Amino acid sequence: MPSTISRLPAKPKLDPRYYQTGIQLGLLLWGTSQGYFAVSLAAILAVLTTALLTQWVFTAYHQLQLNPLSTLNSGFSILLLLHATHWGWLGLAALLAVSSKFLLRLQQRHVFNPSNLGIVLVLLMTDATWVAHGKWGHAIWLALLLAGFGLVVLLGWKQMATSLGFLVTYTLLQLQNGALLIFSFFMLSDPMTTPAKLSGRLLFGGWVAVLASWLQWQWYIPNAFLYALACSSPLVVLINYKFNGPQFNWAIRRTE
Repeated sequence: MPSTISRLPAKPKLDPRYYQTGIQLGLLLWGTSQGYFAVSLAAILAVLTTALLTQWVFTAYHQLQLNPLSTLNSGFSILLLLHATHWGWLGLAALLAVSSKFLLRLQQRHVFNPSNLGIVLVLLMTDATWVAHGKWGHAIWLALLLAGFGLVVLLGWKQMATSLGFLVTYTLLQLQNGALLIFSFFMLSDPMTTPAKLSGRLLFGGWVAVLASWLQWQWYIPNAFLYALACSSPLVVLINYKFNGPQFNWAIRRTE
């Protein structure tokens, strides 16, 4: 007799973007309350309002469903990493970041990591913006590292291979750097802008680390890891051509 017991549907996994948003919001609140850095209410409103409004405009134009999670993550990354003498520069970074998601696309993928591109473009535009490496202090370093590895658990180590490859290759020299950990776990890990295949992710993460080291030590460029990712992002298309894999989808998370 056939069994009448049906298998219950699998419990949906937590969308990692909720975790990213919660961690970054916590870092922002903790950092401001402890005096590690000052982010004005005007700056917070400028970045988040600009990011969400830009996302809404583009999704309405393209008749797409509005999902603010990735946009909030980009906004919080900008607030945590970028400093400016006026909040308008931070709002501009948010505008450029979110716009790039829709204007700079190839094969249904972002060409650049949105928050990385927004930060780099504004850094190149003016001396009124900067990234402060040591603002977190050593007290928060371990918490950042643990939070990052929590994301590894949620997304899976294969999907986080780009971040892990980068950290192994590059951060042995500068691991005690809060900005670097935020970059690696909450920016470089973006599955929409990293290679689709595990081998490609490892190659890409290692290459970004090598280029960042070269820019820093040979050309004395501050924030070299941000520039290295921006310059390397177009290579993802070539890596995907050589190491083909399934397209990542937040709604249906696939594995190799």
